[in-house]
Amino acid sequence: MSHRWVLMKISRIIGLLAVVAFIVPVVSAAGIGNENDGVAGLLSQPDEYGICEYFTITQGETDTHLFNVPAGMSLLKVDLNWFTPDHSLRLEIYRSDGSLYGSYHDNSDGRLDGRTRVDISIPASGNWRIKVYGESVTGTIPYALNCNAYT
Repeated sequence: MSHRWVLMKISRIIGLLAVVAFIVPVVSAAGIGNENDGVAGLLSQPDEYGICEYFTITQGETDTHLFNVPAGMSLLKVDLNWFTPDHSLRLEIYRSDGSLYGSYHDNSDGRLDGRTRVDISIPASGNWRIKVYGESVTGTIPYALNCNAYT
């Protein structure tokens, strides 16, 4: 066996593993129940203070999520992760009274990494609306939305 043949086989195995690593999250995220019309979902709160759920999005699509912030919270953390800076998503956060808290892009936190993180001090209690917009997306991509409220 030549050294070149072994390297070629290793390269193919690594390529197959990369394909599997990309396809499994896409297939898993696609089956979670992303609603593209209206509200994408009332984000579940298994510990009553936080969630992390996976969805998919396409170019020009807007997904709307609701997150209930209990009374007495001192911090709300919103983390939108689409895993690659090759695409661009916009995150809009609306307070429980319906007013816009802010609009954010990938580099809003100073990093171009396919992720946007926002910390909100002393959030008002009630349902906060979180919108995710597919600003520049090729095909269908997965994203994770993580919301946590802390006392």
